[in-house]
Amino acid sequence: MRRINPKLDSYELADLMSDSDNWDLLAQIHDHPSTWPELGQWAAHAIAHPETAGAPPEPLPDRKPKHRLLPITPIIDDELPRDTRNNSTPVSKLDKRTGTTIDTPMRVGEHVEDDASLAELSADDADEVAVHRHIPFTRIAGIMLALVIVTGLATGLVMAKRNYDHREALTSCNHAIEQSDIVRIEWDKALKQAEPYAKLQDKDVRDPKSLELLGKIMQYQPLASTENCDPSLTADRLDRTRAETEKANSQLRIQIRNLHDTVDTVKTSQEQQQIDNARSLLSQTIEDSDRLYKESENKVRDDNTRARLSEQITRARLMMRDHQDLDVYNRIIQDLNEVMQIVRDSMTAVENKEISDVGRSDGSTQPESESQSLNRQPAPSSEELSPSLMQGNPTWDAPGQSAIPPFPNKLR
Repeated sequence: MRRINPKLDSYELADLMSDSDNWDLLAQIHDHPSTWPELGQWAAHAIAHPETAGAPPEPLPDRKPKHRLLPITPIIDDELPRDTRNNSTPVSKLDKRTGTTIDTPMRVGEHVEDDASLAELSADDADEVAVHRHIPFTRIAGIMLALVIVTGLATGLVMAKRNYDHREALTSCNHAIEQSDIVRIEWDKALKQAEPYAKLQDKDVRDPKSLELLGKIMQYQPLASTENCDPSLTADRLDRTRAETEKANSQLRIQIRNLHDTVDTVKTSQEQQQIDNARSLLSQTIEDSDRLYKESENKVRDDNTRARLSEQITRARLMMRDHQDLDVYNRIIQDLNEVMQIVRDSMTAVENKEISDVGRSDGSTQPESESQSLNRQPAPSSEELSPSLMQGNPTWDAPGQSAIPPFPNKLR
């Protein structure tokens, strides 16, 4: 007699009933442990009207399928128990002489051993059919081999990843050390560029505080790096060395940027101070030029020089008002000095001419005055004359008439 295995779950029971060849077991659905109301109703409908029953319903969502290690038999075929057999049940034996089978009754006690073994079986074991289990050694060996291969691959990947991380850490550490050398060279260059501005005094700049800030920045001493990127170090130690070196490089770059900015500030302050000095000098030069222009009135050989000076003064005042450029101021000052020098040279020439004219007029009256003074001078006494002059002839000629005849007033 065929009957449904009571150990089937809801999903296995639905799969069993999905085959119409098993509908002869529909009457057992109602009493099965894994059935549910919808399946029971479907079984009753399939018994009454099999042509319109359709497929069995799906199990309820709250029912979970069982995970079995080994499959079970969904349908059990029951056999007649051995203890129900009659002792007189004939047993067929082969007659060697005639070649036919002879039914002989079984002797008492032949099936006792079988009955004892059946008594030891439990009720659940009686429901299952004995299955010959085969251990899949090949499959187990394949699974073990796959596990070994996967473990080896995982170990190899871990080692490869570790080596890759170490190479990357070593490369990054060496790059940070190289950058440290480059940054130190840039710091030395920045210090050399800042040295001329550090020698300036407060009077040379408009803002003396910029010079003070420059001196403080130039006193910064970079930390001496004692770290090295030894390949024997671990990746973590190399990463720490790289991080510390990059931090020091970043701080030094900030100081370099601050130094450049401060140098630019000092340079701008110096230029502003130079412009202020040039502006003051230009203002003083304009005052000197204006005073010279007034003093040179009617004292120059050519009045065009004074006109040029006046034009240059006017131009200088306009440039001083409209421009704030050091080169412009220096060029105007130079032009003013050149024009002023031309005016001074012209004034000096006029003064020299007047002096020469006065000298010539004084020279024409000088001989007459000298002769009159000689006539008025008394003769020296004998005591005043030296002995040599008293004993010999005198060494000068007595004044007399000139040997050159006078120029006639009229030509004959």
